[in-house]
Amino acid sequence: MTNLSDNVSPEVLFSLYAKRGTMENFIKEAKTGFYFDKTDSPRFLENHVRMVMSLLAYNLINFLKTIGFEEVNQGMTIQSIRLKLLKVAGKLVQTDRRIYLKLSSYDVYQNEFYAVFDPLRRSSQWI
Repeated sequence: MTNLSDNVSPEVLFSLYAKRGTMENFIKEAKTGFYFDKTDSPRFLENHVRMVMSLLAYNLINFLKTIGFEEVNQGMTIQSIRLKLLKVAGKLVQTDRRIYLKLSSYDVYQNEFYAVFDPLRRSSQWI
């Protein structure tokens, strides 16, 4: 149902509502995955800072998806990214020359982790 006039083509209507649906999916992911809408403090400033931090995390994950993920995996949700890439048992080991991230050898998603983060590691100057 729409309140647009009858002379609007179905293709234009579909395009219009598809864009709206995509934006609503982005909003839903920001709310559920990054707790963008959580306002548990009575003070405006604390809620504002929390929202800005959630927004920053959301943008960092989207940036990671665009530069580090293959095209088939760019549609992953934050819950999948957390499960496969961020909830990893490991430790940082520092030697005289380098800093290493040693992951657990029992990590099921170890290949996916390295597929995403190896190109980033190679392109960075500080690691």
